[in-house]
Amino acid sequence: MRVLLTGGTGKTSVRLARFLQNENITFLLASRRGPSAAPSGMPAVKFDWLDKSTWKEPFQYRFAEGGSISAIYLMEPLVAEPWKPMNEFIDYARKEYGVGRFVLVAGSSAEPSRPGMGMVWQHFLETGVDYCVLRPSWFMENLSDEAPSTLIRDQDKIYTACGEGKIPFVSAIDIAAVAFRAITDPQSHNCDHRVLGPELLTYDEVAEKLSAALDRPIEHIKLSGDQRYEGLVSVGVSEYYARFLTNLETAASTGFETRMNATVEKVTGRAPRTLDLFAHDNRGAWERLGE
Repeated sequence: MRVLLTGGTGKTSVRLARFLQNENITFLLASRRGPSAAPSGMPAVKFDWLDKSTWKEPFQYRFAEGGSISAIYLMEPLVAEPWKPMNEFIDYARKEYGVGRFVLVAGSSAEPSRPGMGMVWQHFLETGVDYCVLRPSWFMENLSDEAPSTLIRDQDKIYTACGEGKIPFVSAIDIAAVAFRAITDPQSHNCDHRVLGPELLTYDEVAEKLSAALDRPIEHIKLSGDQRYEGLVSVGVSEYYARFLTNLETAASTGFETRMNATVEKVTGRAPRTLDLFAHDNRGAWERLGE
């Protein structure tokens, strides 16, 4: 088996690569920055969803053990109407190179045929390929790897438009673990998996858990949707992505993310990681110099 991982520098792709590496399954990371951005020891090629001249690069890569790509892990590019290049690439990979299995990371709100990753999901259904759609809840790692980490470290604050909405935060490690099974299991899953964490938490409760891990008070600042959107744009977030994030948060404030399941344990055989464990393991992301 040879696995192509798009979004090769992303949170789940790199973690999935480690799962594959540990099981001696050959993989290739694909990203716009190519080999220069790949972790040490991980093979990579340049790939850009919006530059079709790069689409052939993964398939022309010469694996030391020979063989060709048989499964692809799909991460959404942050562009308007991302399903258009993604569906075209899926057809290209199937028809030109015989790729037989695709695993897609979609948002928790995705549904077949809905704009967004639902359009890719619908394409799977219409073409009859072996597939799995992962619908994870919000990544714990967004607190440690993205802009919020700086605000938590420097201001002791988290800003959202989530209000009192409860969210089953999930670790990227658990998402990657479910993806590993969907890619490598002999029988294709041919379904969607909601990938959720083990507990429902408001951002106030997240702040409390970070406070306990860091031994200093962290505060959740509740914003309106307009305030959140304007704040994101003011720090350089594109209008498209700022609106996307704001819509996710305002939907969460109404209870949209309030759901639980046992998918991680059912698919992987172990319980998902807790936010307490995550906060303990990632304290360095929020500690100030000298702490």
